[in-house]
Amino acid sequence: MKNILFLLFLFSLISCADDDFLRSDFDNQRNNQVVETPPEGLKLKYKHGLVTQQFFYNQNGFVDSIYNYHSWGNNFSQKYIYNKLNQIIEVRYNEVVPQRPEYNKNDITFYTYNSVNQIISSLTYDKNNVAIQYLTYNYNRDGSLFDANKKVVNGNVVKDYWSNYKFDSLRNPYYNIYPKAYRILKFINKNNILVTESDYTNEVHINVHTLKYNSEDYLIEEHISNMPLDTDDRREFSYH
Repeated sequence: MKNILFLLFLFSLISCADDDFLRSDFDNQRNNQVVETPPEGLKLKYKHGLVTQQFFYNQNGFVDSIYNYHSWGNNFSQKYIYNKLNQIIEVRYNEVVPQRPEYNKNDITFYTYNSVNQIISSLTYDKNNVAIQYLTYNYNRDGSLFDANKKVVNGNVVKDYWSNYKFDSLRNPYYNIYPKAYRILKFINKNNILVTESDYTNEVHINVHTLKYNSEDYLIEEHISNMPLDTDDRREFSYH
C-alpha cells in the first residue's frame, strides 16, 4: 500500500513538472513574439478614382481606418483594432446605401492568430450580432496563404483563376499600411501590376497598366487599358 501511495505521489510530481514545462514553453513562445513595426516608406493619404479612399493611421504606424466613397453614391468604411503585438484582431465594416437602406451593413470580423503570426480563423457578425461567416486558413511552406487558384511569388500574386500578372519592382501603395499577417491574408501585392493577361473561354484579354511615379518611386497615377466603362481604370495616389 505504501508503495502504491509513493508511486501516485511521484506521478503527481511528474505531471505537475510537465504542466509547468508546457506552460513555460507557451509563455516563452508568446513572449518571443515581437511587436511588429510598419515597413519604412510613404503612407497612403488619398486614392482617387471610381472609388475614392481616405486613409487614417494608428499611433502604431499602421492603418487605423479607411473611408471609401463610390461615385455612384455608396460610402463604406473599415476600422481596424489592434492588440499589443500590433496584430489586427478586429475589423469593423460599415456600408451605407442611400438608395437602398435595407442593404446597409455594420459587420464585425474577429481574427485569431497562431504562435507564428499567421491568421488561422475569422468570425464575422452582422449588424444584428448574428454570426454569418466562419473561415479557417491554411498556409503554404513559403508562408503564403493557401489558395488552389492563386500562385504567389516574391510577395506578388502572379496567377489566379483567370489571369496572369507581371509586376514592376517598386512598392505597392497598399503594402506599407497593413501588418504582415493581414497583408498575406488579403493577398496584398508587394509591387505594382504592369500587365494583366486574362483568358476567358480561350479568348485572351490584355490590360496594360501605365504607371507614373513620384521622385521617391511611389505610384501617383495609374491608367489601365481595355477596361469596360464605369470601372476603376484611372487612379491617382497621394501620400504622407
